[in-house]
Amino acid sequence: MKKIISIVLLLAMCMGLFACGNQTDSSTGTTLGTDISTTIATKPTSSTTSSTNQAGTTPTQGTNTSTSTSGTTSSVIGTTTGTGNTTSTTQENPKEDPNPDIDGELALFYELFSLENHVELYLDISNSELKKINDDYKKNNKSPIYRMADLHVTITKPDGTQLKYVIDQVGVRMKGNTSRTEFYSDSKGMYNLVHFKVSFQETFDDPEHYGNDVMVWTDSAARKERKNRTFATLEKIDMRWNKNYDATHIREYYAYELYREMGVLAPHTNLASVDVGSNHCGVWLFYEPIDKIFLEKNLPEEALGGDLYKLGWTDQGATFTSFTSYGVEDELAGKFYVYDLKTNKKTSDHSALKNLINTINSSSCNKDRFASVVDVENFLMFAAVSYIVGNPDDLRNNYNNCYIYFRADNGKMMIIPYDTDRGLGVNKDWNPSGDHMTTDSPFSNKAVGNGSNQKNPLFTKGILNANFYKNEYVEALRTVASSDMFKISTFEESFNLAKSLYGSDATPSKKYGNAWDHSFSFDLNKSNGSNMSFANYITKKTQTLAKYIDNYTPDVGEGSGSGSDSGDDVTK
Repeated sequence: MKKIISIVLLLAMCMGLFACGNQTDSSTGTTLGTDISTTIATKPTSSTTSSTNQAGTTPTQGTNTSTSTSGTTSSVIGTTTGTGNTTSTTQENPKEDPNPDIDGELALFYELFSLENHVELYLDISNSELKKINDDYKKNNKSPIYRMADLHVTITKPDGTQLKYVIDQVGVRMKGNTSRTEFYSDSKGMYNLVHFKVSFQETFDDPEHYGNDVMVWTDSAARKERKNRTFATLEKIDMRWNKNYDATHIREYYAYELYREMGVLAPHTNLASVDVGSNHCGVWLFYEPIDKIFLEKNLPEEALGGDLYKLGWTDQGATFTSFTSYGVEDELAGKFYVYDLKTNKKTSDHSALKNLINTINSSSCNKDRFASVVDVENFLMFAAVSYIVGNPDDLRNNYNNCYIYFRADNGKMMIIPYDTDRGLGVNKDWNPSGDHMTTDSPFSNKAVGNGSNQKNPLFTKGILNANFYKNEYVEALRTVASSDMFKISTFEESFNLAKSLYGSDATPSKKYGNAWDHSFSFDLNKSNGSNMSFANYITKKTQTLAKYIDNYTPDVGEGSGSGSDSGDDVTK
């Protein structure tokens, strides 16, 4: 982040203003100033800007181009009031910004992810590119190939001020696991909804992927700028439709807010009114990716540089036992791993992961040894919030759907929640507990979603063993339960705000084959066989929690424990 901030400040001093791409005189249409072709996107300036996009020239598919300014992150279309008149307003520092002195990309990031703002995302993509995405899926249902679009972003603030951006030539591909499906045909157009991943850094120049459509970059500097291009600090964003029919639209958003409120690193997400090509697709969630930039925003410099893994399923999940399928995912080659390395891909020897698994599975693992490889404060609060959220498809209940990061300064593992679209009463198509996870004990030794006894020693030892951190886990549960975020009234405030901003955007412009017509609305109290209302969920979860912890007597273990290490390397 220090690098991002220094670039922003340097530009400010050199140019006397903050700008995003080219600015255009609204009366003459001529370009003002220099196309700075930077890798950052800063806030609109207080000078008057036009609604005309001056994105600069870019290399085209199949064209040999000698020069390019495609490194420009985005173009400011205009800063306007609610009446549509061009004004001279300056972007305010967002309330969520931890440092009001930081400007530019980081300020834009907090505006983008503020629920108080109305966000519109328009993927300007041709039918031919949509068809290519569909064809890519048919050839390989995990295809990593990106197709080309322009992304238009409009942020409308409470006072009516609009911040508009165009990021040209972004990469778009399908995202997800069970959600991937065919969605486009020449005769029907876009007939199903799918999740998308959008990359700001795709260069479209791999002949194996693009064939005759390959993009030719003769300007190596411009290509390098594209590979480093970011928008609002982000290299990518994920866009997901409301596949689980959460009638409030905000429960996953709220779950991540709860994690962060409790001090657990978690990605930002927000609602957006989404259009894809000529189709209005309703209200979706979009997500901050968990990557190196995410770590830089959230951790001190000395903790950076460690290994980051995404945890998922192959033939089994991340149990942190003797099964250790780890590596770098290769979707084209069909190589997938339980522990999918996301950083240090060419240099890591996975020693931090191996050491963690060996240590917590060792017969001599005691409280102190456990704490030598696990960030205990992070783990306990992660476990407590996760119990409150009640996702049957999380690390405890189904051995997946999180990231783990090994800090460079002390080697300890931190857990970052991910994919919490099931929880807080949302269980469409999958309700393994039969009661929306409202009656399970916080001390359960079951992996509910997996339908098995708990295998993961992080839980069997870390929070279920009195010799370790069971008592501290109870205190973490009490902290979460006493938070204002655990109150129905607090959730209702967020819901009412979201409904006021997006209620009229909820209905798509057409019917989609894989979406229920009646699901696209904002309803606070809706309960059906698939999902439970938030209020009912919290009421029942509170009752269950009180049953187990109100009269909890701290367990007294046998001390820190000791024993001879078996010496077995369980990672072999």
